[in-house]
Amino acid sequence: MGKWKRMLAAAAAAALLAALAGCQSTTKDATVYVKGELDATYLGTFDQAYIDVVHDMTEADAKKQYENNVEWEAEILVESWLPVDMPTDAVYDRAEEVVAKIYSHAKYTVADAEKLKSGDLAVEVTVSPIEVIPLLTEDFMEQSWYDLLEANGVTTQEQLDALSDEEYQALDEKYALALLDELEDLIDDLTYGEDQVIMLQLKKDSDGYYSLVETGWQKLDEVMIDYSGTYAK
Repeated sequence: MGKWKRMLAAAAAAALLAALAGCQSTTKDATVYVKGELDATYLGTFDQAYIDVVHDMTEADAKKQYENNVEWEAEILVESWLPVDMPTDAVYDRAEEVVAKIYSHAKYTVADAEKLKSGDLAVEVTVSPIEVIPLLTEDFMEQSWYDLLEANGVTTQEQLDALSDEEYQALDEKYALALLDELEDLIDDLTYGEDQVIMLQLKKDSDGYYSLVETGWQKLDEVMIDYSGTYAK
């Protein structure tokens, strides 16, 4: 489920990428384009040079791109990683705040674009995966749940089973918010994993516009935040 959702979110993000208009300095523009996409998607920043090289792009589009990506990542964090059963709007909202803070530490470099023999363009991006999620360990999460139950007078399985859906969701919300608070505190201790080199390809269409190939962007999105510690040094 988690992997599928992550790929879906990345694919949706890629589908929003407007085509790059062809011009005399396509390789230079492609570098500006890819750097601008990364900055807009993960840092929520953009400059006029990026807006200018993307077909029909507006400042509102760039801002929305960032907001959408934070929202998608927050859903992944809550539904595929946090051990919660009945997430509320308050949990999703808090997750978006935490994700935005994690994204503010996004680290990547963009090499100069190259034109391929096919006429397409290639841009090499080096991503330093953010290592913070694994700092919130399963042992901590498990103990936090038991401590919360005890603090609310739930000390047996029978008492837990007897809770109404509303009562359980209230506890579940407290638990999720406590974990997100802890994760936010751990951001100060984040590190970066082994650098991952990803080649992004921009294909030219029959009208002379370039657009990113989705598979490269999906891979880039998958390594930006290292959920499982796969790339930890």
